[in-house]
Amino acid sequence: MKTIVIGAGAIGLSSAYYLRKAGTEVTVVDQAEPGSKASAHNAGWVVPSMSVPVPAPGMLPQALKWMTRRDSPLYVTPSLNPRFLGFMLEMLRNCTPVRFEAGLEVLAHLSSDTLQLFDDMASDGVLFESHTDPLTMLYTNSENLQKHATELEEMEEHIPGFKWRTIPGNDLVNECPFVRKGLAGGLQTFGDRSLDPASLTRGLTAACRRDGVDFRIGHPAKIRIAGNGSAEVEVGGEVLRADKIVVAAGVWTNKILADIGDRVSLLSGKGYGYDLPLKAGGPQFPMYLAEAKVAITPLSAKVRIAGTMGFGGINEQINRVRAQGLLTSLPRYFEDWPSITTPPEPWTGLRPMTPDGLPIIGTSRKRSDVLIATGHAMLGVSLAPPTGKLIAEMVTGENASRHLSSLAADRFRL
Repeated sequence: MKTIVIGAGAIGLSSAYYLRKAGTEVTVVDQAEPGSKASAHNAGWVVPSMSVPVPAPGMLPQALKWMTRRDSPLYVTPSLNPRFLGFMLEMLRNCTPVRFEAGLEVLAHLSSDTLQLFDDMASDGVLFESHTDPLTMLYTNSENLQKHATELEEMEEHIPGFKWRTIPGNDLVNECPFVRKGLAGGLQTFGDRSLDPASLTRGLTAACRRDGVDFRIGHPAKIRIAGNGSAEVEVGGEVLRADKIVVAAGVWTNKILADIGDRVSLLSGKGYGYDLPLKAGGPQFPMYLAEAKVAITPLSAKVRIAGTMGFGGINEQINRVRAQGLLTSLPRYFEDWPSITTPPEPWTGLRPMTPDGLPIIGTSRKRSDVLIATGHAMLGVSLAPPTGKLIAEMVTGENASRHLSSLAADRFRL
């Protein structure tokens, strides 16, 4: 069996990795270098404890309140485009406690074995920088802390071995001497991990090449229908034929699906980040600044901060005021960190968002030989291995143990 994977991000590379392990011939196609988009520009967290849908009770009303702030962590770029308005209305319908809890259960199920799958990849020789330090979440508001604690109680029921604890505000300065006094408290989870996402995509690319996966990089892919009715992919003037085509092109997925008259409900969510120098007196383990929605990831050669969520079109331009909001939020949580005079250059990444906050992993509405894997929001790295394994199961006809109707490509009205 031959399979073509369109997209060389974390999801596409994981799919190629597991498809090759399943014995199929695999070709990966992408116009950009592997891992050069959002798959390398993110916090690098593998976080079953934070595998929750973006649409949450109160999320959109909060975004509307923040619309006047140019550096707010959550914002919506207004548009009268009917598809944009339809997407936002569908997302609003999902911002209810019942739908949020249902989505949380689906994501917990999908991520339940992701840590083991990362371990299996490492044992197979996939090289990437990874850390097992606990994740500490800081809160300036005790109500927000309690709300998340309730979510963690639910996650604990679904994730084997997952543990967490509450850190009272008075104890924070003892355990984290670099944080500002007077915070409401913290939550610490055990069983999450952090990694360098660029190293992961490099490692997966190398492992795929080692196992015989073919790469066609540097040219756009176009799906077309052959005379016999089968789907094939044109890339760089060459026509590639396969039994199955997997579209894992992130926010560009609909551009690919348009070739077969299909589309999915997808919107770009822009995030920003900085890579800061390692310095004594700063965070030594992953931290999440809850109200600011900022992730902090200490790595071997840098400290990465990432955050913001901007709903809008596909636009990779950097808004420096928006990016600067990450840095200006830090003094609310830290005493003297970071001590930098000239901020480094910010980066951006576009996350593929769905109206219900769940990924799309399933067969195209138009063709049974085209599968779609996208819409992972901020969980692309975290859910890459289980998504890749699920795609391989679906392609080869094995029992797709993690396949839920909640992830189907046709679950939204278009």
